[in-house]
Amino acid sequence: MKKFGKTLVLAAALAMSMSFVTGCGEKKKESGTISESNTTTEGQSEAVDTTGMSQQEYIEYYAKNVTLGAYTGIKYENGNIEVTDEEVQNEIDSFVRTYTTYEEDKESEAKLGDTVNIDFVGTIDGVEFEGGNTQGAGYDLILGTHSFIDDFEDQIVGHKPGETFDVNVTFPEDYGQESLNGKDAVFETTLNYIKIPIEAEYNDELVAANTSYSNTTDYENSIREQLQKTKEANALASAQNIVMVTAINNATIESMPTEEISALAAKIRESVEAQAQANNIDYETFALYYYGYDNVDEFNEYIDSVCEENMKEKMVVCAIALKEGITVTDEEQNAFVTNMANEMGYSEDDIRSQYTDQDIMYYTLAEKVMQFMMDNGENTAIENTSEDASSEDASEAEAAE
Repeated sequence: MKKFGKTLVLAAALAMSMSFVTGCGEKKKESGTISESNTTTEGQSEAVDTTGMSQQEYIEYYAKNVTLGAYTGIKYENGNIEVTDEEVQNEIDSFVRTYTTYEEDKESEAKLGDTVNIDFVGTIDGVEFEGGNTQGAGYDLILGTHSFIDDFEDQIVGHKPGETFDVNVTFPEDYGQESLNGKDAVFETTLNYIKIPIEAEYNDELVAANTSYSNTTDYENSIREQLQKTKEANALASAQNIVMVTAINNATIESMPTEEISALAAKIRESVEAQAQANNIDYETFALYYYGYDNVDEFNEYIDSVCEENMKEKMVVCAIALKEGITVTDEEQNAFVTNMANEMGYSEDDIRSQYTDQDIMYYTLAEKVMQFMMDNGENTAIENTSEDASSEDASEAEAAE
């Protein structure tokens, strides 16, 4: 029985926030997270239908309860990013592993580190339970990784292919399924074979047969270029997060449209429930094991916090736009959709079907406001680079003397 792993991810259901704030869900007053100290809860507004508002009315509506603090001159670091040879090699190794083939060893004893193919049927008190049967399909398991519960893998060590034996384990008390928590189970296990990897040879032929490149040199150059783009995008996102969070924490928000926040949270929960149904599991299990939360209440609180923090962002963005006279044209909005479609690999029609015209207007506005803050911020990486260069020039001048 596989032991579920907890992965803290922001899934598609939460991505609808389009937030520059990547520290969602946190309540600690640290760099990169939103403080609650400048937000009051008194006089919170009721839900207002904004769908018919003009761009200016929309900006004024969300800006009206915000008193801005400093939003220019914010320090951030976004310097030159270097891709190392090791990073490129890691990508090559991953590519080669993809084309690894296997031979079936049906003679040797299984040992730790081996990849074995097994079948099993799990029972508790002699009764088979759901999800504990491979149905003869075979399951690849690397012995010693502890990806299965208890000491399941250790009990396979020493057996040979063709043998059928019992594996006795105890489910953890907090396994996550009431019918299995803390229960003793027996898995009738058959070791089918041991998988012996035959690593592919990295050469021009392998590259030409499996990529759009004809040789290793061109392929490696493409890897380096893509890594460069990815690292630069991540660095920019991190810098934007710092700038936006700082601007939000410097502002005072007198009240927020709580009903709108609740409506968005409900919409996200519905989306997560749909994801769970698509995976044939219940909402609670999906929340626990896909999102990494210990219980549903904590997960729902996380969704609420994401929505609240994104509302703070929207209000501050609109307040800055109002003060600086920043608006967006139809052409800018169309360009935003085109870029978004290209980045996500969707058509522009797909994007427009997922977001309202008003959503697109706001996302375009938010991007433009963010660019304004970055342009009017202090990139310490550039300053440090300039200082280093000046020091080097001075040293060279002294050496010349």
